[in-house]
Amino acid sequence: MVIQGNKVRTNNNNSDVFANQWGEFLKQHTVEEDIFAVYTNYDSDYTGNFDFIIGTENSTGKSSVTIPKGKYFVWKVEKNDPHSVGMAWKEIWHSDVPRTYQTDFEWYKTDGTISIYLSVSSQD
Repeated sequence: MVIQGNKVRTNNNNSDVFANQWGEFLKQHTVEEDIFAVYTNYDSDYTGNFDFIIGTENSTGKSSVTIPKGKYFVWKVEKNDPHSVGMAWKEIWHSDVPRTYQTDFEWYKTDGTISIYLSVSSQD
């Protein structure tokens, strides 16, 4: 799956970057299809820098990212709001999910559900 949008390089200490990216995306797009917020090209783990892109399969943007096929751990977000997504990430950072830090993404479905897909090792 290829997601088109605008990419920034950031880290989890720069929460304003995420809010700005969402604001810009929502100004330019009507939400009529699933939205993806993709985290990729990690320097290390959740404490390092990574690329962040918000988009859809059909949006236009300066950048694109391919969400690779692979094994993902799916973390369900309880409520459809930004605070709940942020709380889910804090729980993920302190969890024992064996993440590979390849490509992770938030999937915002048109039915209002949100899931976070974490890349994990395909070896059991």
